Amino acid sequence: MNIKGIKEVFQKNKSSFSVGGGLSILPLLTSSTIATLGYTYQDYISSFTVNEWIVFFIISSFTMALALTPTTFMALFTGYFLGWNALYGMVPAYMIAALLCYFIVRWIDQGRFNDSIQKYPIANAIINTVHESPLKIVAFTKLSPILPFALSNLLLAWAKTPIQQFLLGSLIGMLPRTLVSVWFGKSLENLQDISNSGSNSITQMIVGGLVVLSIAGLGQIFSKSIKKQLEQNKSH
Repeated sequence: MNIKGIKEVFQKNKSSFSVGGGLSILPLLTSSTIATLGYTYQDYISSFTVNEWIVFFIISSFTMALALTPTTFMALFTGYFLGWNALYGMVPAYMIAALLCYFIVRWIDQGRFNDSIQKYPIANAIINTVHESPLKIVAFTKLSPILPFALSNLLLAWAKTPIQQFLLGSLIGMLPRTLVSVWFGKSLENLQDISNSGSNSITQMIVGGLVVLSIAGLGQIFSKSIKKQLEQNKSH
């Protein structure tokens, strides 16, 4: 796809790209605010009852879906207050958020993205690959801690990933990164240290390993499938 083709696809999907940009930037803007509020009202949050935490996670599922709160940050935040018990709330909240975000993007896009790339073989090959190996692609996509949650949902929704594989792949991919985040959150001595969560050498190594695994897995799947599909197109 050349520059002209990219511009054409962008023009036809302005609304979806705008949403994608907003969903990727918003979490970065809200993290410090939430951390400050959490530190200020730390004693109050520490006294939450089970029912209050349930309400908190229900609200979080909507804020994560709308990219008002980053998923990794929320795992760190709840891990600090709840330890491993945070997983009981984070996993369902994450799955609800993924589902909501998926359907929001599908509703806004209305199939325009798929229609706009029909004449581009490589783009079509990528979409076809998602349909051929949806579970693996979703899992490897969600595994990477550096790919924003909402942006990954946007890309997978654009590709019309089957919903069952999307949900199962999201669960498989998010568990390792969530475990790491909750573990680091529970190990913090002070909530203010949450902004330095990436400075821990062990955390950096684990995150780096997840990123490499994600890229390697996606690269292998896509390279084989795209090469195969392009060869098939040439033979017709």
